[in-house]
Amino acid sequence: MATVSAPATAPLDVLRGLLDSVRRATRRWVCVEALAWVGVCGGILFWSLLWFDWLVEPPAAVRAGLMGLVLAGLGWLLWTKLVARLAAPLDDRDLAMLVERGHPAFRDSLSTAIELGPRPPEGCDPTLLGRTIDEAAAVAGQVDVERLFRRRRLVTLACGGVLASGTIAALALALPAVADTFVRRMVLLRDDPWPRRTGLAAEGFTAGVRTVARGSDVDVLVRADAARELPRMVELRSRGRGAWRTDRMGIRGGIAAGGQTFGHVLRGVTEDLALEVRGGDARIRGLSIRVLDPPALADLRIGYTLPEYLGGGRREAPAARLVQVPRGSVVEIVCRSTKPLHAARLDASAATGQRMLAEVSPGATGDAPTEITGTIGPLEEEVAIAVRLEDTDRLENREPIGFLLAAVPDEPPTLAVRLRGISTAITPRARLPLVGTIADDHGVAAATVIVEPAATGAGQGGGAGAEGAAGGEPGAAHPFPIKRVAAGTALVDLTDDAPEWVPLEPLGLKTGTRIGVAVRASDACGLASGPNSSTSDIWPLDVVTPEELMAMLEAREIILRRRFESVVADLTQARDRLAVAPAGDAAATTTDGESNDDGSFTVGRLGESAARAAGETGEIASAFRDIRLELDNNALLTPELDARLIGQIADPLAAVATTDLPGLAGACRDRGGDRAVLVAQADQVLARLQAILDKMIELESYNEVLELLRGVIRTQEEIRAETLERQKRRAREALERP
Repeated sequence: MATVSAPATAPLDVLRGLLDSVRRATRRWVCVEALAWVGVCGGILFWSLLWFDWLVEPPAAVRAGLMGLVLAGLGWLLWTKLVARLAAPLDDRDLAMLVERGHPAFRDSLSTAIELGPRPPEGCDPTLLGRTIDEAAAVAGQVDVERLFRRRRLVTLACGGVLASGTIAALALALPAVADTFVRRMVLLRDDPWPRRTGLAAEGFTAGVRTVARGSDVDVLVRADAARELPRMVELRSRGRGAWRTDRMGIRGGIAAGGQTFGHVLRGVTEDLALEVRGGDARIRGLSIRVLDPPALADLRIGYTLPEYLGGGRREAPAARLVQVPRGSVVEIVCRSTKPLHAARLDASAATGQRMLAEVSPGATGDAPTEITGTIGPLEEEVAIAVRLEDTDRLENREPIGFLLAAVPDEPPTLAVRLRGISTAITPRARLPLVGTIADDHGVAAATVIVEPAATGAGQGGGAGAEGAAGGEPGAAHPFPIKRVAAGTALVDLTDDAPEWVPLEPLGLKTGTRIGVAVRASDACGLASGPNSSTSDIWPLDVVTPEELMAMLEAREIILRRRFESVVADLTQARDRLAVAPAGDAAATTTDGESNDDGSFTVGRLGESAARAAGETGEIASAFRDIRLELDNNALLTPELDARLIGQIADPLAAVATTDLPGLAGACRDRGGDRAVLVAQADQVLARLQAILDKMIELESYNEVLELLRGVIRTQEEIRAETLERQKRRAREALERP
């Protein structure tokens, strides 16, 4: 087997030198391209950052993030375009293939020589290999290494990188202030603003924040510097929880020395807002409106001390728009706020003027208070109270908290009294029962029944002993203190079971005169106006003899009997009409109780008559009880009269009025009842009524007998008086005879 000898080294050295020059050129190309890319991208990023920062002026955190992204991008570009490519190995075989693609004359001889030349494999013909190497070496002298690369693209890219970098340098030379601002803002992360042609300044914001009360209208004011370019239009952009909203700000006034003012009112702000102002080339960003609840009234306590005449002592009044307190009270007002207070004021306004009751001064040392307390009094008139609150956030309540203090004057006592069981006439031995209520808003001090003789006309005619006072003047009043009235009692209740009795017998009233009875009450008011008093209506009463009063009551009994007779007659007529009505009429009646056939009275009419009779009978029973009560009040009631009026008339009438007659009316309302049954029930009721009526007639006959006896007694008294007068006259005549 023939031994393969190594080819000549000189041609191989020529080829390796060619590849080394290609390798060096490749690395130079990589470096230039990478630096060009860095210059182009760096310039683009620089101008992009400059434009964005000038337009938006974002906060430092955003700028730091952007600078981080820029540096990371440039670092990634250097790594991928320079470091990674330079670190990649450039193999001779790859370089040979690169040269062969640019020089077809090699016809793969360069790659074959580089691959097989140093170490020919077994079976390789050294002659052919040497010839191939020589061919490659011969062509290698014709290779222009620079033509292997895209020089135009590289030059263009390099020029772009130089141009981009040059713009940055030109900016630094031409506008050093802009470059310095960029470095301070983007590198040093300072908040220095960009210089603008237009100068805008927002008013009312502290460190870019303005605190307002929830629900209030916020007037946003922006002033444009007159020394600089004034904007033609200023826009206010606001955003809450939703999207951005843009409003055009209006011009406020003319151009003053300080500049032009623009304003816009945000209505009913209820949430935090981010604001941005744009005008000309100026931008104001980072503004915000913080919405907080304004101070409100968490608690209102109104206490007042009563004047001495009301017993003093402290009371609490409920908080309301109108607070009424007794006149002369000293009122203390305590207002507690929902938030700590920076300042507060409590004012009182009245017809006499306005004054401050209390104040929380701004800048007070110590913890911020939450209460303000004021005192006013003694209260003599209506006073309007206004409370103004300002919390530590400098928010004020939108409207002053107001209410009215009303001084309630001490009212005179209220008298709701009457004489029970007394008509218009009384006997000298009568006693007056007073019933009703005596009340005062703070307490009754005293109450008195005043009995005062009144002027009368001609005396009452009638029985012996009746003395007529012909037009005399009123005499002295007789007071009767009401013993149940204790000082300070707000309500005195004189019930029917326990009335206040006023005895008239000790007054020695004469028949034929007239008296006036009234009730007078007073309170314990200690104000300058003095105690308040009130007097009831005056009840005029004629003083008559017992016989005259009995005659009056008997006449009233006759009227009641005749009224009762009318009731019985009406019910009897309704019963008779039902009894004679045609058969089947009860079932054929209409809703108004009349027959569809002949129009006669039927069940409905009987029911109406029974219901009407029940009411009339009850009233008559009550009237008989009043007669009995009047007899008792005038000391004329005897056991016989009591038994007759109550046991034989009033009680039976009340029983029929509450049981029998309503039962008959109810049976008539049930149209399904049998007519015969209704007639029988009506007969039973009429029988009871007739029995009571017979008893009334018996009593009337008894009263007539009594009246005859009274006439005989009066005649006897007249004969006796005339006999005495004749005897006296005869005695005088006998003494006058010579």
